[in-house]
Amino acid sequence: MKNYISKRLNLFLALLVFFSAMAVYLFTLAPSITMEDSAELITAAYTLGIPHPSGYPLYVLLGKLFTFIPLGTIAWRVNLMSAVFGALTAGILYLVIEKISKNKFIALCLALVLAFSQVFWSQCVVSKFYTLNSFLICWLILMLLAWSEKKNSKYLLAFAFIYGLSLTNHTTVILLAPAFGLYILLI
Repeated sequence: MKNYISKRLNLFLALLVFFSAMAVYLFTLAPSITMEDSAELITAAYTLGIPHPSGYPLYVLLGKLFTFIPLGTIAWRVNLMSAVFGALTAGILYLVIEKISKNKFIALCLALVLAFSQVFWSQCVVSKFYTLNSFLICWLILMLLAWSEKKNSKYLLAFAFIYGLSLTNHTTVILLAPAFGLYILLI
């Protein structure tokens, strides 16, 4: 019973982090295109085009789905995608830190620190691929932690699938392969 309550509390706190971050990101979301790659990424998402190398196919496909939301401008909708993945990152980060530290308060504080840090927040309110990248990395880490707890191969299969998807968003994820591989071999 105690384990059940702890899991429910963890889910509640992760959702609290997500909704807190999402509310602030929505309030401060860029209403249109911004500097740097914003216009290029929004256009690519809307037209299913190819932005500068590496092309970011996962970002473009997910961005296209967000363009179907019947609110705001196309630019606002694609900016919304960054906000959603930024808030999801913060929520999953809470779960990762809690699983490692076994301390809900520390996990909550650190997840909120990330969510409202200047650099991360600035990427969550404009069209950029970094929040999707951070979401995928946190999800990969969470899956590895779940696998190391339960030793069920379905977590490794899901990990491999999500890792492959993450490579289609931003190729810098390849730099994490040695650390992930070492973790899998040593656990």
